[in-house]
Amino acid sequence: MKKLMALCLLACSFHGVAQDKKPFFQSKSYNVYLSWGNCTAEDIECDEVTYHAMNKNNHHQLTLKGSTLNIGPSRDFRGYIFRQAPYTYVLAPSEESADGAWFLQVTKTTPHGDDVVFRENGSVSR
Repeated sequence: MKKLMALCLLACSFHGVAQDKKPFFQSKSYNVYLSWGNCTAEDIECDEVTYHAMNKNNHHQLTLKGSTLNIGPSRDFRGYIFRQAPYTYVLAPSEESADGAWFLQVTKTTPHGDDVVFRENGSVSR
């Protein structure tokens, strides 16, 4: 019961945020809103990132907890990562784009490795 109430509160709070705030990431199919808990959007490393996606076609919503995606000994920022087994959601700058575009990629873990099930480029607003 407590989990259900917490989920309802989270969904209601994001519904209000989504109406008052521009999406962090916009693509043809999704608006994605991020919140950083006790961190700020400028922090290079944070494990309190919340992802809230709204499908533009069917209006389905998904909320996940995640973190920044950092690599190497210097913990270089590479985007954001969110997991809900067997799926992994990554929001990151697109390396093949010179215009600062980002991408949303969803992979599914299978016994044979990770399969990309969705990938779409979009823009970020900061």
